[in-house]
Amino acid sequence: MRMQNYEIKPTMPKLFLKLFLLFFLLLFQYTDCKAQNDVAKKADSLFSAKEYSESAKIYELIFRDDQVNKKNISLKLAYIYESLGDFPKAIFYLNNYYNLNPDDEVFEKMNKMALENKFTGFERNDLNFILVLYQQFYIYILYTVILIGVFILIILFRKKIYNKKILRRHMILVGLFIVFLLIFINVPNRYQSAIVNKKSFFREHPSSGSPIVGTIETGNKINIFGEEDIWLKVLWNRKIVYIHKNDTWILNS
Repeated sequence: MRMQNYEIKPTMPKLFLKLFLLFFLLLFQYTDCKAQNDVAKKADSLFSAKEYSESAKIYELIFRDDQVNKKNISLKLAYIYESLGDFPKAIFYLNNYYNLNPDDEVFEKMNKMALENKFTGFERNDLNFILVLYQQFYIYILYTVILIGVFILIILFRKKIYNKKILRRHMILVGLFIVFLLIFINVPNRYQSAIVNKKSFFREHPSSGSPIVGTIETGNKINIFGEEDIWLKVLWNRKIVYIHKNDTWILNS
């Protein structure tokens, strides 16, 4: 009996500690959630009172949180900055909303704003259309590709079990499939879009001492295909150039 008591008693403080930590975690999450709701209500109140500059400051703080409804806040910030005449920021948030909710009406609004302010990069060309579709349906395409891969592996495994010959061309196809899957998974980490937030320079190489090969004005949209340190790799006039990351607002994908 003494041995039993010796084994059981030490577990009680551990159990109590786990329950205490769980309670503390839930309390912290509740407090944090309540604080966020209070901040959002304050921003909504200022927005309703047409105190746009003040409400924008709060909305932008909330926008940085990945847990919030970015659709709603993006739309409000787009409206606010359009009302204030800050069209580069307005089109940035409108484009963020469009990425989250592709819609012809939103695109027409964005395109109209771009044309009126002579912003480039918002045209509905084949590349932009494909990239938007890719961003929206990426997860579904990925799951489909993985399922196909699992199906192929099952077939090969069954052939191996029953000692059936696996043709060389089938192994080549499997190899190509794996390469495609790896490329597909890594593309989202390399591709992004951004809005230029001030007049900036394109450089031939990722260095401030590199020759300037072009300039770009505020509000224009660029497609990014990678980055090196503080430099973004951009396709411009059919060639690869570099722009400083601080000169852009990166769009959510």
